[in-house]
Amino acid sequence: MKTMFETVRQWMLACGMGATAAETLTTLICVTMLVVAAAAFSVGFVYAVQRLFALRVKSASHQEKLSKFFAGARRFFFAWILSAHLPDLLVSHPGLADMAARLLNIAAVALCAATLSSAVTCLRSVAKTRSEGRMFASKTLSQMLKILIWFTASIVVVSALMGRSPAFVLSGLGALTAVLMLIFRDSLLGLVAGVQVSQNDMVRVGDWITMAKYNADGNVIDIALTTVKVRNFDNTVTMIPSSALISDAFINWRYMSTSKGRRIKRPVWISVTSVRELTEDQLVNLIADGLLQNGDRPVSNLAAFETWLRRMLDRDERISHELTCMVRQTEAGDTGIPVEVYAFTRTRDWEEYEMIQTDIFDSIYVTVPKFGLQVYQRTGDKVLQQ
Repeated sequence: MKTMFETVRQWMLACGMGATAAETLTTLICVTMLVVAAAAFSVGFVYAVQRLFALRVKSASHQEKLSKFFAGARRFFFAWILSAHLPDLLVSHPGLADMAARLLNIAAVALCAATLSSAVTCLRSVAKTRSEGRMFASKTLSQMLKILIWFTASIVVVSALMGRSPAFVLSGLGALTAVLMLIFRDSLLGLVAGVQVSQNDMVRVGDWITMAKYNADGNVIDIALTTVKVRNFDNTVTMIPSSALISDAFINWRYMSTSKGRRIKRPVWISVTSVRELTEDQLVNLIADGLLQNGDRPVSNLAAFETWLRRMLDRDERISHELTCMVRQTEAGDTGIPVEVYAFTRTRDWEEYEMIQTDIFDSIYVTVPKFGLQVYQRTGDKVLQQ
């Protein structure tokens, strides 16, 4: 640029123009040419690169983010070219040249940080698409990278304003380390939590989680650097600190939703006073009603009921027979004898699961009296017998 400046100035002097006028006019011409050349180069070069990426990127969302990145890249290249050459054209005005250099350097650093931040956003978008639903901690990492980018840019800008090296500014920050650690405590804890959660595949966006400590029971809709958003089933949103995912207990229902079936584990409480030895006449009647089969020899009416219930589950096509399917008694208590249905539905859909479970227990409550049994209630057996 200095050579061009001198060439133009000498030509104007040869044309008979005064030294001051020649220098001023030469400066204006060279600055104009530099601005035009910088704009043309930044626009042309970035446009060519953008077209190459556009041929490979089909997603509209990715193209939008790439457009923002390349728009920032154009501004950065423009400011960078000016910062590299404009001060050389102002050598005859040292004060103006120094001010222009500082301002352009600051602008170039800020635009560079903005461009890198857009690049991180693009990379996160690609990683999110290719991860196929996995919680890759991409948002956590991208937010941390952006913080580091802007922190570095701030150090460079401050050093440019002070006229000192970035190392000098960083050395001055040494005394503020404790304060900085306190300020960025949640961000650092969130970053560590994001990496651990990602490595152990503990949570993904879309998972149904339950966290009683924070009254959270719903689907994860966002995992950020410091918070996790959970949309509860009543459409409220709970904010959970990211670090809580590795420090507190929670339930993730994803593995249930991806398994072969959804479990039914629910008892019906039978009053002890209604359990009787099964007589031959009762056995004949139950066989005639289709509740038992020839060959069944249950000892009691409770055993007969359990035999019918197991057979009903075996015949129900909505129940998975690849997984555990049984009827069992658990320890009796002051609420009666618990006869528990332990089985898995073929479907994992919540609404269908509830319908199947309701159908099964409706049949149980209707059929229990046919075996001479009573379902226990807190009101007591005497009220039921009346």
